[in-house]
Amino acid sequence: MHMKLFMLINFVYETAIKRRKMLEYRAFLDKSQWWPPEDHRMHQLKNVQRLVAHAFEHVPYWRETSQRLGLTHQDIKSLDDIRKLPIIDKKDIRANKDRMIADNWRGKTWSKSTGGSTGIPLHLDYTPDSYDWRMAISQRGYGWAKCEPGRKVGYLWSVAIGEETFFHKIKATLHDMLLGRKMFNLFRLDSKLMDRCVQYINRARPEGMIGYTTALYAFAKYVKQNHIKLLSVPAVVTGAERLYPYQRELIEEVLGAKVFNSYGCREFMLIASECDRHEGLHVSAENLLVELLKDGEPVRPGEIGEVVVTDLHNYGMPFIRYRTGDLAVKSERLCSCGRGLPLIDDVEGRTLDTIRACDGRMISGVFFPHLMKELKGIERFQVIQDKPDHLEIKIIRNDLFTDAELQFMKNEILKTVGAEMRIDLTYVDDILLTATGKFRVTISQLEQ
Repeated sequence: MHMKLFMLINFVYETAIKRRKMLEYRAFLDKSQWWPPEDHRMHQLKNVQRLVAHAFEHVPYWRETSQRLGLTHQDIKSLDDIRKLPIIDKKDIRANKDRMIADNWRGKTWSKSTGGSTGIPLHLDYTPDSYDWRMAISQRGYGWAKCEPGRKVGYLWSVAIGEETFFHKIKATLHDMLLGRKMFNLFRLDSKLMDRCVQYINRARPEGMIGYTTALYAFAKYVKQNHIKLLSVPAVVTGAERLYPYQRELIEEVLGAKVFNSYGCREFMLIASECDRHEGLHVSAENLLVELLKDGEPVRPGEIGEVVVTDLHNYGMPFIRYRTGDLAVKSERLCSCGRGLPLIDDVEGRTLDTIRACDGRMISGVFFPHLMKELKGIERFQVIQDKPDHLEIKIIRNDLFTDAELQFMKNEILKTVGAEMRIDLTYVDDILLTATGKFRVTISQLEQ
């Protein structure tokens, strides 16, 4: 009954009150997922052609790029032709953000910040319509695990940084109740919170659990090590961090559930996710063009390549051939479920070391990007833990960095890791890469 009531309320809210198209797009996606691969490629080509024509006409950065390369939108005759355009990354966006906003969308976009899991927070714009597409894609992906909004689902997830107002807390509580979800702050993942999760699962019998990979894995370890009786959960959705086989195995063993892996980022939300066949991650092809490249060329099936994404619906600030910083393996097959969406076999996302709190809790390294995205005065950062009660934080700052931001950052860190933690802040001009050319945001020198 709750699901039927939710669908009715959600329809009125999304369509009549907010006048959004999310439900319309979700209905489309439920049909398009069964298209054959050729239809998906044709659909992507038409969307790429429209996006490029718009960008060349209305976006100063892409207009200048097209003129410099001697290109017009008519030169994009196939999906392969998109490689005529350069790959962009966070550095390009930070240097050219204002020129990347479409002139016919200026002042009408929404803004948000990424968590900076490469150590470089990013501020970006997007359109309300592209948000509707992202939400529809996410709901379809979670729906494959029967964990979409409206179902009773527990979340081990990040929460808002800073102090919430009383009004915001009430609003968030009512919103969570309507969606059927129960939120647990993964950055407060101590024994008390994990006991609360156990009680919730045993009492409420949720249809699924959704969470950061390391948080769900830590919860499973806690339950097993303490011989706690836990009723089974039908499905578990992991996200935000790479899922390793040993983590999947333990989570499935302890929670009695099949794990549905997902892959996304703040720039685009859900990029790919598993269905109930668990044969790879289905790419969100109706919303994103995902290239897997090695030395600028597409990899072959079974090979690993860097993930480059084009958002097909963000006309306010077009992300065309955006390097995410992740690596993924191209699948050699289609899924036996019958969906024509392309598959990727594995995602080698950025690996962040966990940080140990003063009371021994293991804090996901994702906490620090989640915090730093709120601070506009930080260009890049790195967190190093060399002792159980000591953190060194290296920061490359800009002119927007203030004492107020510094105090806010320290307060939020101490709230999470414990007031006894000593924090040494070092302002630097550069942060070195590893010997393999990678950048590590969090480094733990403790025994993990």
